[in-house]
Amino acid sequence: MRAFPIAVTIVLGVVLLGLLVFPAGVRAHEQETSVDWEVAYANIRVSSAPIYAHYATQTLPLTGSGTPTTAVMGTQGYPTISLNTGEFLVVTWTFNYVATNAVRGDLFWITRLGLDFATIGRYITCTLPAPEPATADCTGTNTWIGSSSFLLVPGARYDATLVLRSIQPTFRHLHVGVSVQNVGNIPAAPGPAGVTGNPPIPVLYGAFTDANGPVVEPLQGLTIGRSPFQGTFLLLTPWPWAVGGFVAQVLMGLVFIGIMFWYGRWEQRKGART
Repeated sequence: MRAFPIAVTIVLGVVLLGLLVFPAGVRAHEQETSVDWEVAYANIRVSSAPIYAHYATQTLPLTGSGTPTTAVMGTQGYPTISLNTGEFLVVTWTFNYVATNAVRGDLFWITRLGLDFATIGRYITCTLPAPEPATADCTGTNTWIGSSSFLLVPGARYDATLVLRSIQPTFRHLHVGVSVQNVGNIPAAPGPAGVTGNPPIPVLYGAFTDANGPVVEPLQGLTIGRSPFQGTFLLLTPWPWAVGGFVAQVLMGLVFIGIMFWYGRWEQRKGART
């Protein structure tokens, strides 16, 4: 009879532990402890909080206007953006590359669950401080970079734009940042005016998103420049030939197992006769 109160105690303990852990889980990405912030600030200084603009529809190059949300934590935590799957977030922010070596860089976004959004567009505007003239790698104009990296020029300012599409209905925590060659991923965070020693871990810029609706294809309804698919390219739906190939491989495997099983039985009968 003592097993029942012991079981009740264990259940209550697990429930209380869950209640204590849940707020910590919600705040899990407010700070990023895996980043060496002294190294990060020696390479990237984010000069403005990212702006997440919600668009019901979007075309490329960017057109129209959206509903902007500043990715700054308030008294209620990060702001929440409600949208439907298939809609877009256009994320813009500004940073300076302050290191002395020219290296390659890249834009990234990250959420807790991973495949929540699809990257539809990536743009960079590189501007050198006056009176330095523009160069081939830093023209001062908005440039489509596709899926490629871009050159990080020492002293230059970068206005970054990511066009993301919500593809599944999930509540998630969305951050953006810059990947620096030989340094690592640096999430967008407040940059100090001066850094001495190891700076404190900053509270990251970010936003929660809460999407509703069925899972959608990333390129559904979009026109892809110089592509014969023109928006019909399916990334999430299995293609018939891929499904057929998988089924054929399974059948071939079963046939091979059957042949080997029959051959083993035949060898056993052959040995018994001799």
